[in-house]
Amino acid sequence: MKEMLFEINQTTQPIRPHKVFNNWDVVAKGWYVVCKSKELKKGKALPIKICGHELALYRTESGKAHALDKFCPHMGMSLAEGKVKGENLTCIFHEWQFDSKGKCVDIPCLKKKVENGKSVNSYPVEEKYGFIWVYSDKEASGSVFEIDDLKGKEILFTDLSPFRRIAHPHITMMNSIDEQHMRSVHKLPLDLDVAIQEEGTRFKVTFTGKVLDQTLSGKIQKFFLGDKWKSSVLFVDGCLGLLTIMIDLKLFKKFPLPCGYFIFSQTFTQKGETVVWPIMVTEKRKGLHGYLFSWALIRVHKVLMWFLAFQDGRVIYKNLRFNHSGLLPEIDNASARWISFVNRVIKPSIWSRSRIGENEVTDP
Repeated sequence: MKEMLFEINQTTQPIRPHKVFNNWDVVAKGWYVVCKSKELKKGKALPIKICGHELALYRTESGKAHALDKFCPHMGMSLAEGKVKGENLTCIFHEWQFDSKGKCVDIPCLKKKVENGKSVNSYPVEEKYGFIWVYSDKEASGSVFEIDDLKGKEILFTDLSPFRRIAHPHITMMNSIDEQHMRSVHKLPLDLDVAIQEEGTRFKVTFTGKVLDQTLSGKIQKFFLGDKWKSSVLFVDGCLGLLTIMIDLKLFKKFPLPCGYFIFSQTFTQKGETVVWPIMVTEKRKGLHGYLFSWALIRVHKVLMWFLAFQDGRVIYKNLRFNHSGLLPEIDNASARWISFVNRVIKPSIWSRSRIGENEVTDP
């Protein structure tokens, strides 16, 4: 297996493992995108590998999606190779049949009714934003994330092909609250103040400040949108992010502009293989003109997100060996608070492959 960056230079630039943050063996309790809804056909099953865990995902003949642990409890055959019969999934090896809760309901060779049969774990499944989401524990603490500003409204959404990174999801998330890199990497003409809020498993960073006009892009932004900027980044359950831009902005200081909403589902298949699913969402406005405006808006946001992701992806992540010991309190407070939050608040799911050790770091 290829050596990971964090394993290199440990004798001269040591990195201590964290309790939860940047730990590939710990999977947070939360909702994860496993595939697009259209990929799972009615009456079919799919093998899924997510966060190092393997599932059998299937859609019943009535159209509902379910997720079970992948391997049959009888002899370990992959249930993803099985056949869907009605609302149940049948193992292809000895035809043991399991319901949506993972309970074995039929063993043909037994020739009698199954009582207290063996079972496999089942996991909550929801379909939203055109994707199938699976919760990484037996019971979900709530439904798939919804944007507070758009609750109760009809929405339009679109997505980009997933971004693939070798950095851990916690690192790719942290990048979006690194105010310094907005200027150094993305060349955004902004001088921002940072405010941080914590509530339950939600961590929010709000950026407010002024637009700098030393560059052409700054002059253009200031001419159209004024000299103020406000945006925010919300992290949920340590595995999902929401970027909101253009908060309270007006065109020519007169005409209110809609916010841009970008959801990021952060997953990994295995150590060193992070998959970020970007989803652009907006309100579905009424009437033909309203619909066309909404349709055009999320496609503009789609182009914007591709451009920003390209700037980060071409160099940063494949060369980043993150070490918390280098953080400076004066300029890295948001990153330090995020690391501390993950280690203090985010809980490991049953998919996690390690227990918390004595030598692991809680705070940077």
